[in-house]
Amino acid sequence: MLKENKALLITIITFFLLVIISSSIYAAENFKTDIIVYTAEPEGAAAAVAAAREGKEVILVMTRKKPGGLMTYAALNFLDLNYDRNSNNINQGLFSEWHQKVGSSISFSPQKAESVFEEMLEAEKNIKIINSAKLQEVYRKDNKIESIKIKKDNNLYHLRAEIFIDASQDGDLAVAAGEEFFLGTADINLRNSWMASTQILKFSGVEPEKLRKAVRNNRYQKSYFSDDHAWGFSNFGKSYQPRNQDLRLRGLNIVFIEKAGSYKAYINALLLFNVDPLSEASIAEAKNKAAAEAELILKYLQNNLAGFEKAELVDLPQELYRRESRHLLTEYQLKVKDLFRQKIFADSITIASYPLDYQAADHDYPGFVLFNPEYYAIPLRTLIARKNNNLMIVGRSSGYSSLAAASARVLPVGMNTAEAAAIAASEALNKKKTLLEIAHDNQSLNKIRSQLNINLGKYPSESPIIKEQKLLISLEKLLSWGITIGGYNNNFKLNIPPTEKEFTAIILKIMQKKEAKNLYEWVPGSLETLSSSQKLTTTNALKLLLAAESQRVLEMESKEYLTKAVEMNLIPDSLIGIFSKSRIMNRKEMILLAAHYLDRFSTPSDLKFIRGENFD
Repeated sequence: MLKENKALLITIITFFLLVIISSSIYAAENFKTDIIVYTAEPEGAAAAVAAAREGKEVILVMTRKKPGGLMTYAALNFLDLNYDRNSNNINQGLFSEWHQKVGSSISFSPQKAESVFEEMLEAEKNIKIINSAKLQEVYRKDNKIESIKIKKDNNLYHLRAEIFIDASQDGDLAVAAGEEFFLGTADINLRNSWMASTQILKFSGVEPEKLRKAVRNNRYQKSYFSDDHAWGFSNFGKSYQPRNQDLRLRGLNIVFIEKAGSYKAYINALLLFNVDPLSEASIAEAKNKAAAEAELILKYLQNNLAGFEKAELVDLPQELYRRESRHLLTEYQLKVKDLFRQKIFADSITIASYPLDYQAADHDYPGFVLFNPEYYAIPLRTLIARKNNNLMIVGRSSGYSSLAAASARVLPVGMNTAEAAAIAASEALNKKKTLLEIAHDNQSLNKIRSQLNINLGKYPSESPIIKEQKLLISLEKLLSWGITIGGYNNNFKLNIPPTEKEFTAIILKIMQKKEAKNLYEWVPGSLETLSSSQKLTTTNALKLLLAAESQRVLEMESKEYLTKAVEMNLIPDSLIGIFSKSRIMNRKEMILLAAHYLDRFSTPSDLKFIRGENFD
């Protein structure tokens, strides 16, 4: 009996302890503020500081313990800067303030970046920070985010705000609030494809002066050394043979950090393929592969790279540098043609100039530079969510097409757009206007531009990279699907004759990307058989187009090609004259012909939606 009573007493006590513990876990603290900024990526830190300086009460929800995001936790300490034609840095505002505090260089110490972010945040007394938090739930009402619930340790917080700014890498808050998105390059009909992730590698015991001397003596082709960083080494990276085929060493970006007379080196070069950027399991597996490969890369560097003879591998950064995941659909999708036309919008809030540098997605889809604009603008509407009228999205998941994002995703631009978003949010609260109304409010827009030191008066509304109108339109169509490239020098090789194989590749890309119904299983093989490495002639261009349309070209006389092609509307009116006799085509003519063929196929409705073509 005594044992039974004792057992009952223990059960009762245990029950009450569980009730007490569970109530302490789930009793949520309630906070209300003007603006909530979600995550302390560089963009989030900039948004929080900007909003606070506008006199707004801000809650910064940090998913990590410290600010800085990929700059600190992934150790991405080599900046992709945007320059004007005079080699001046375009991006001003809070980015410039932060950049000066970390030394005004292209490279910096991750620890210095973190401390500067902390310093800037701590200086603003009306920023409340909740760190190491996890988003639990988003509550919506009347097309707005009403509040969010987050968890930190065993504490729940119920947070209300007038306006929310999502600065997370993957647009997590926006997605939880029901905003639509596409993944990777789905908008150019490359499904389940995105830029490779990178594991930054850290080494101690390096001697940068030895490498500087070797570079000066041209020991490594196309390699450069300036101040505390080196870059290039493309052949050096290619020469490394990885043990794991999901990895590749590309050209090296090296940052040297000095402390007490010794140096550490951070190297951004190890590409990781087949990593799902939204899967924790996939990321963890990739990190394990990278850690194993890092030991082999160390030996390769010790044996082949000057200054690394005594190098030792240091603990790898906690996170991968993930270049791409979600692209959110916002009030306006920044398009490739906007960058190609170097467009200035009525609601422009910052200027950028970085090349459209799309990193390799896998071994069969290598990286490329689509083209290199001198400048272009980003409109405020690319930051404004469609479904929640009090939500803005800043950073690499903002409203950019996948190829436009290859330029717009860089950190200086992200910090500028984040500052602009915070000022726009403050203006909306001050004027009791919606965010979309602020995008049409010249006074508010001018305030943003003034803060970011942007003078739109020196830019024409458009300044296309290619001036000839027909060629411009044709090129931007092909560029928007990733079908042709211009490289760093915008050299489309217009006067160089293309080969039959090149034209065949373009035809097949067009048919694949547009999901052409007549892309039968025999078409690729047929075109490959009919094409050679010879220069493309007008006659053979018609033969290949007709073959793509499943016409029996081998049973036709070559003089019949033109009649049939005209009948099938395979040639633009402006080009019909060149096909009257057989001659070698130039690339400009091929581009006009290919763009006409692209227009033959309608864009699938789902692609048209995510490409933002419904806004044209």
